Amino acid sequence: MRRALLSIAIVLTVSSAARAQTPRWHGTGVIVALLPAPSRLHATRPVVVLDHEPIAGLMAERMSMPFIAASVELFRGLAPGDHVAFGLAETPDALLVVSLRRLAR
Repeated sequence: MRRALLSIAIVLTVSSAARAQTPRWHGTGVIVALLPAPSRLHATRPVVVLDHEPIAGLMAERMSMPFIAASVELFRGLAPGDHVAFGLAETPDALLVVSLRRLAR
């Protein structure tokens, strides 16, 4: 019984993590800043500041704002000024950037 409950707990944890990593919204923009943790914006999580176009189904206006990133690995090969496509997932605490890739100009 204990082993079955442990297996169920592991499956639920993995399922929750997978849902958090699946983008619900997609957008495009320009990287303003890439801030690994710790930074002035977050003590423990990496942050990407994006000047982004409207995000269908989420934000109707173009704006510049910080987003928590799922991992600092998303920053690899990117720099401020790069045009990017990004994916956002909803978590209980924040919108989370779960994908980030450079776009051709």
